[in-house]
Parts: sequence; C-alpha cells; structure tokens
Amino acid sequence: MAHKTPDDVSAPTEDGFFVSFVEGCSDPVISIDDDGVVAYASPAVETTLGYAPEELVGRPIGQLLPDDDGPRVRSLRGRLEEVSCLTHLDDLVFPITRADGSRMRFSVRFHEHRIDGAVVYTGVFRDGVVDGEPRALETFRNLVEHAGHAIYVTDTDGTIEYVNPAFSEHTGYDAEEAIGRTPAILNSGEMPEAYFSSLWETISDGEVWEEEIIDRRKNGEQYHAHQTIAPVLDDEGEVSRYVAIQTDVTERKATEGRLKQYRDIVEQLDDPILLQNLDGEFELLNEAVSEFAGIPREDLYGTDEFAFMGPETAAFIEARRQEVLETEDPVAYETSPTFERSGREATFSTRRYPYYDADGEFVGTFAICRDVSEMKARETELEQFERAVDGATDLIAAVDRDGRFLFANRRYRSYHGIDAEDVNGLSLAEVIDEEQFPEVKRNVNRALRGRSVEYRTTRTHPERGTRTFDVRYYPLDAGNDEGVGGVVGVLRDVTDSENRARQLRVVDRVLQHNLRNALTVIRGRAEQIAESGGRAEVESDGDGSDHATGSTAPESAADAIVSRANELLTTSEKAHHITEVLSDPPDTGPVEIVTMAERLAEAMGSEFPAARVSTALPDEEVVVSATDWIDRAIAELIRNAVIHHDGDEPAVEVAVAVHDGSVEVRITDDGPGLTGMDRDVLETGQAVDALYHGSGLGLWMVYWVLQQSGGSATVRDAEPRGSVVSVTLPRRDGGEP
Repeated sequence: MAHKTPDDVSAPTEDGFFVSFVEGCSDPVISIDDDGVVAYASPAVETTLGYAPEELVGRPIGQLLPDDDGPRVRSLRGRLEEVSCLTHLDDLVFPITRADGSRMRFSVRFHEHRIDGAVVYTGVFRDGVVDGEPRALETFRNLVEHAGHAIYVTDTDGTIEYVNPAFSEHTGYDAEEAIGRTPAILNSGEMPEAYFSSLWETISDGEVWEEEIIDRRKNGEQYHAHQTIAPVLDDEGEVSRYVAIQTDVTERKATEGRLKQYRDIVEQLDDPILLQNLDGEFELLNEAVSEFAGIPREDLYGTDEFAFMGPETAAFIEARRQEVLETEDPVAYETSPTFERSGREATFSTRRYPYYDADGEFVGTFAICRDVSEMKARETELEQFERAVDGATDLIAAVDRDGRFLFANRRYRSYHGIDAEDVNGLSLAEVIDEEQFPEVKRNVNRALRGRSVEYRTTRTHPERGTRTFDVRYYPLDAGNDEGVGGVVGVLRDVTDSENRARQLRVVDRVLQHNLRNALTVIRGRAEQIAESGGRAEVESDGDGSDHATGSTAPESAADAIVSRANELLTTSEKAHHITEVLSDPPDTGPVEIVTMAERLAEAMGSEFPAARVSTALPDEEVVVSATDWIDRAIAELIRNAVIHHDGDEPAVEVAVAVHDGSVEVRITDDGPGLTGMDRDVLETGQAVDALYHGSGLGLWMVYWVLQQSGGSATVRDAEPRGSVVSVTLPRRDGGEP
C-alpha cells in the first residue's frame, strides 16, 4: 500500500478534540501499515525520541529497535514480520533506540483500524511501564474508541462531553448515561475534598494532573484507577476542555496489598528467608538473616553464605544450592552454623526451592530456614527422658482421658505382650484382663479427677505367674489450663521382695520350731546317757518325746539323736532350696516336659528300687514355660509320693497331658494320700503348721516354683486310694493339643 503522510490522514470532524488529544498526548503515538512502515508519528516523538515526526514516516519501525540480538529484540523482530498478529497480543515491551543513540523501553498495545479502506495499526508508547499500554490508531477517533483505557472528555465546567467504550466497560455507565453529567457520578466518597481542590487547581493552571483515585462503578463496586487529566488548549492557547484517562489498577493494588502482607509477614518472621541468583548472590533477604549474620542487610546483597558463617557449613549449603540448580527440585537439609559476627549459634531446618521470574525463566533459588534450636534441645531432653523411662525396671505407661495409650515403656510392653508400634491406639480395656479391668478403671478415674492414687494389687501373668505390684497413678497435665489430660501409671513389681520377706518369716518360724524341739530331745538323751554312765535304757513314747526305762541301752539314745539330726538336716536342705527359689527374680523359659518327666521317673526308680515308678507320656515333644526349678518341683512331688507311702511297694505314675494352651503333669500314687494341711500348702501356700515336717516344707517349695512359672497345682483323691497331684503349666508354643 502507499505510505501516507500526516497531511494524507483525514482528521476527525467531531469537535476536533480527538486531534487535540492525540496531538497533545505526552506519550508518542505511532501508526504502522501492514508492512510495519510508519504511517503516522505524533509530535511527542520529537520530545521523547529526538526524531521529528516526518523523519519517522516512511521508515520501517523495526529500524528503531536496538542493534543487539537479545532474546527480547529477536522475539519482537519476529512478531513484526506478521504485523497483524500484534493486535492479538497483550501489552508488550518495545525497546527503541533514540536519535542520540540512547535507548528507551516502552510498553505498547496495538489496535487495528482502517483509514480510507487501508488497514493501519496504532499504539501509544508509554515510558517506564513494565507492561504494555494500548496503542492508538492513526485515525484519532478510532484511537480513542479502541483504547483499552477509560477515556472521558469534559468541558471547562466539568460536564462530561464524551466517553469511550472502555469507560462504559470499566464504570458500567453507558455514554448516554454519562454525557451531560459530571465525574461526580464516579465519586466513591473515599477521596478527601483536598484531593479535588488540588486537582482543579492544577488542571485550571494548564498543568497535567496524575494520581491514583478510588472511584465507584455504577453497581456500587469500588475500584482503584490511575488517572491522568490533561487540559486541551484551543488555538489561542486557552483551556477549552479536559481529557481524562483512567487505568483500572484494582487488581494491581490488590496484588500490591497482598505483596505488602507477605512482606510484612516475612519481615516479622524470626526464621531467615532469602533469595539468591544463579551465582549464589543474595538478591532478597529478610531482617532475620541480617540479625543472625550480625551484618547490615544492605551489606549482604551481592554476597553469599561464605560472608558470615564458617566455610565448612557454607560449602555444605552451596552443595545443596547446586543440587537445586541441577535438578530444579526442592531439597531439604539441616545445618548448625556458628555466626562469628553475631556470636549466635542455631540449628536450621531448611527447604530450598527453585525460583522462576515472571517469564517463567529459572533465575535462582530461595530458601526458608526454620530455626529449630529449641525443638532440637527439647528432642534431646525427650530422648533422654524416653531412654530413662524405657530403661526403667518399673512398668510405666500413660493413657489419655479416653483410656487410650499415649506411651508405654519396654517393661510394660514386654509384660503385656505389646509391640512398640502397636501401643498408640490401644485402650486399657484391650490390654488389661477383664477381671482386673474394673479395679484399674476405678483408680484411673480417681486420678483423672486430679488425685494421685496408690494401691497394691496382684495380677496373674500367663507365663510369669501371680505377681504383686505397688501401683501409683498420677494426673497428667493437659496444658493450656485445660486440666487433667490423662494419667501416668507406674507399676513396681514387689513380688520377689514380698515373697522373700514371707519366706524369711516362715522359714524362721519353721527352723525355730524344729530346731528347738530337736535340740531339746538331743539334749535330754545326752543328759540321760551322761547320768546313767551309759546304762540308761530309753524308749520312745511315740509322740516325739522319750523317757528312760532303767535298762542299759545307750545305742537307743544314740539312734534317737541321729534321727533328730537327720530331720534337722532335711529341714535345713529344704529351707535352703526355698531360699534359692526366692532369692532372685525367676526367669521363665522353654522346657521340654516329656523328656524331663521321663528322666525324673527313671531317676526316682533308681533312687527307690522298691518303688514302681511308671510313665504315661505322649510321643511328641511338649514345651512348657517354666523356671529352671521346675524339675526339682516335679521330683519333690514324686519323691514325696514314694517316701510317705504306707506299703512295701509304692506305685507312682507320672503322666503328661496336653490341653489347649496348657500342659498338665499328673503324679498319681496308691498311698494314704495327702493330708488336708499338705493340700493347702501345695495349692495355696498356706497352712504353716504343715511346714513343721519335711514333706510340708518340700510342698511349699513346689508351690513357689509353680507360682514363678505361671502354673498351679490341685490335689484330688485317687481310686481306690491314693492321691492325684495335677500340675498345670503354660504351653510355650501355644499350639493346639
């Protein structure tokens, strides 16, 4: 197409204010044709770019671009090859080389319109704006009509004479609604009277007013606008009207507000936050970085971590930064730097992210460094506390108000057979035996009311037998003045100390009784022998006492002394066994009971040849849980059945029967049977009077061994005579019979 000169361009016929607006606009207005050749340039190009308008008309606009081959210039040159595509773009940055060789960057948006049937593209070039501004078309009316900014024109009294379509779009007022009225229709009430006074004073003096204003749309919604009001001079240089241009900056103001909020939040944080470019130089950081470093913030820009921390830590951080640069993935790490300038020390948990600019270009990394020094110290204290609690010999656990476990130490978990990972979520009702639960629940509820509770209780463990515990429950403070949040329980196993104390009391009584009686007899016999000169004859009354008959029988007296001495030795041996049983906490373990029963039956048969000791044993191995003393206990029961038999050929059978979860060992004899006191000793550990003879003391030892093994014993009469002693022990493998 033929290039048009300014004289060729038809001027608008309506009031001439379009011509006045474009000719008086302080920003350059340039129109180009389909080939990218300048068809019109406003007078402002001379004051802004140093070119006279006629110098530009007829020149390709691409000649105004800088000669460098940067990515922005290359991109713009490519777009100018297809000029019509420019109208589909939002605001773009347009660098121009001025007449003096210097460069200016403009923001522009092109609009398409026709002049005498020819297509031209017009834009307003605005300086100092990051994003683009709309372009005007060479035809002044089309320029204003197609402008993306709200434009309105008033007379000198402020009455609106014209509004462009963008004004209607932005404010909601159609042209017929706005024309004839004043801009007061947009008044939001947010701007003070002084603002409008200063505005009118400025434009009345022929000067341009440029400010941000808060206006109101027709629907009542407020919006922020950047407003420029310029006076339009007539041919005599007098103000004939005013042209106002509004740019809706509501979204930008909201963004700025959010940015300020973010900035305020970041500055208030005690945790360092920093942005570094690809070379690792600080481009942005908050005050926390400066405080830790002990260096003013402005002195840190352009430096890196090596400027204020030890080289080893700085090198570690640099390696993590390089990792982000290589992968463009966030990385997390922990450091404990020492800051020489500030003298501070801290531990930081840092997460470093890739950073991209507005164009999506990867330009650096930013890091958020959370100061976890106090948390680390608390974790250390907690670890020490946990080790102390977990290593305690007491059973320690805590539950919340709903009775659900918060933690349980190793001893507690071991006693109740709980895996460490299964503690949280379990409830007391799931762990405590249903027979014991009511007592536990009652005392826990007392502690939840804020009271410390102490009591003693016994609990039967499937493998460890009946245990005695001193229990203490303490209220657990929920914090934040919320009262009691749970209960901590400490259970101290006092079984062994209680058993030892009880054993000592019993053995003391038994030894005193037996020793006193035996020594009395021994002394009496010895005196009789001494007084008779060896001629006294002594016979027993059958009640444990003796008297002289006058005959000479020193052998009889000596036999009595030996018999009593043997009884004392038996008592002493059994008391020693009991002391061994109760001396140390019992350790239960697997015992193959069939082999043991067979071995004991064979040993008893050899020890007592006159007795018939038989077995009834399963063909398979049967493993029970018991202490190392279980073989002595079973041997004592077999021996007791043989020794206290009233016949010449005692018959004793040792049998093993397997039940669901337990194993029964039966010792059956055909003798006179156990007395009531002996039964009580074996089944309950009571009837102390029965302990004054050897068999009772031996049965008492059996009772304690079974208790420590988690077992028990029962006695019933055999048919036609004799006794059946049944020992029940936990089955170790837990299998089915």
